Amino acid sequence: MNATVEIGAKSVLDALSRVGISDLATVVLVGSGARDTMNGRSDIDILVLHDDHPQIRLDSPGDVHVQQDSRSRFLRRLEDGDDYPGWALRFGVLIHDPGGWWAEHVAAELNAPHWPDWRAKVGYAKKRMRMASEMLHVGDVDAACEEFMFAASHVARATLLKNGLFPLSRPELPTQLETIEPSLAKLLDRLISGDVDATSLCSGESLLNRQIKQLQ
Repeated sequence: MNATVEIGAKSVLDALSRVGISDLATVVLVGSGARDTMNGRSDIDILVLHDDHPQIRLDSPGDVHVQQDSRSRFLRRLEDGDDYPGWALRFGVLIHDPGGWWAEHVAAELNAPHWPDWRAKVGYAKKRMRMASEMLHVGDVDAACEEFMFAASHVARATLLKNGLFPLSRPELPTQLETIEPSLAKLLDRLISGDVDATSLCSGESLLNRQIKQLQ
């Protein structure tokens, strides 16, 4: 865990202590930080699980993205085919877990892994595509690039899951796709790096729409 990630994790732990639930919470580093593949555009993604408490406002640095959930809902999402809980259990880096709940469920997942439903990712991709198209239409290239990146990431994950490969972190997706969908791999790599303009986004939009059609 690098120094930037450690600072972000500490800010979350401090916030949990301030609201008095540090002894009740499981804290896990997820995303590219957990895979040590962060780039200049990456956030520090941290998952906080606490037993059916309401959402808690955490004061954390701007580059720290905190997702809060109850343990019960997290497990329901896993059973329902959501890839996020499965990813977190497979690849997440444990930061804090006083009761050992996380280790228990990691062991259970490794023993009998859940396979996420790739079809759900197609629905997410469509929503992001609509937002991306709107941004591109009004000339906001930066916002369009970000939305297309999310859409392409969902398409990439759906494609990998459909082909029997569990998706890794976003920066790793292009490499995973190289032998399956090389055009999608190149587009996602450019979107992640921000190496796009309005013309290339229009081409990317067409490619993503074709990929979504193929998945349906």
